[in-house]
Amino acid sequence: MRILISAAAARMGGARTHLLGLVPELAQLAPDDAVLLIAQPDLIRELPPLPSTWTVLADRGQRQGALRQLVWEQAVLPRLAARWRADVLVSFGSFVPLRAGCPTVLEAGNALPFTRAYWQVLMQQSPVRTQAAEVLRWLLLRASLQSATRVLVPTRAMRQDVVTRLPELGERIDVALWGVAATFHQAPWSDPPWPGPNVILGVSRHAISKEFDVLVRSLLRLDDVQLVLTGTPDESPWSRRSQALAQQLGLDQRVCFAGDVPNRQLPDHLRRARLLVFPTWCESFGLPLAEAQAMGAPAVAANIPACREVGGDAARYYTPGDPDALAEAIGGLLADRSARLELAAAARVRGQRWQWRSNAEAVYASLRRAVGATG
Repeated sequence: MRILISAAAARMGGARTHLLGLVPELAQLAPDDAVLLIAQPDLIRELPPLPSTWTVLADRGQRQGALRQLVWEQAVLPRLAARWRADVLVSFGSFVPLRAGCPTVLEAGNALPFTRAYWQVLMQQSPVRTQAAEVLRWLLLRASLQSATRVLVPTRAMRQDVVTRLPELGERIDVALWGVAATFHQAPWSDPPWPGPNVILGVSRHAISKEFDVLVRSLLRLDDVQLVLTGTPDESPWSRRSQALAQQLGLDQRVCFAGDVPNRQLPDHLRRARLLVFPTWCESFGLPLAEAQAMGAPAVAANIPACREVGGDAARYYTPGDPDALAEAIGGLLADRSARLELAAAARVRGQRWQWRSNAEAVYASLRRAVGATG
């Protein structure tokens, strides 16, 4: 097969982490396939050496603005696929050309646009300009999904979200569960020494769907607990909201921001914490929860389908939006060391399933289905 991977838009977050985990495994899985990878230069620098059958094209970020990006994806990318004689084009972190000239596979890695709650929050809390931009982006995403030969999603929960909004896609959606970096499997968690600080760790970008403000409020019911959040106070409107709330409630001495923490350094932060807290009301996968499980760290996550699918019986859950329920889940684990260690052992077992090789196999199978559908 000749594969074109369009990943220039996978600049940060889960899309970037996915590419860094997927590409090396895909290269080992199908070393004889010719692959053209288009990605950001800094992402390319983090990749290991690839087979000689791979061609890597660095995207220099010269297309400023959504319109130029759209023109490139819809006009330039199809011509590039034709020159490359691609059998299939797969896109991560963006859209696929509506007229590509070859089968296309689109990864839908963000569950937000498919949920009613997102649009309600967006319309209540965002400027009109942001609302209009998101509506236009949704229209393009919908058209892109409808034109794609196959669609990739990271969980069955997200598949349900997509099918609920766009039922005509049902038979074209493939689930490819994500993995986690080897460093998490190689860095087992152990309960920090006691006596010592009760540190709980919140890991994620501060985005519209994250409930770090709910987590801050939960501290009112938790004595002697220090909350460490990845990211910075001025990262986004939501991080600023969390910081302001901590100050308002007199909790600013118990809430600290760790700064921009590279993924490879997260295990060090997890080992210093008694548990991970993943507060959210919408997820496509829940990578921080899977990373904690791979280390065998106890975790509390939101009781939503994606977190349930990842966490299973190896995590504790709280009702989204309820600081009292979150405090009860956290406090129960902090007060009972045997329960904490039992949960950690279950997490370690479940965490072994989060392998990028398994993800690569599922992605590759989707590419072959796409080619076979038009072959």
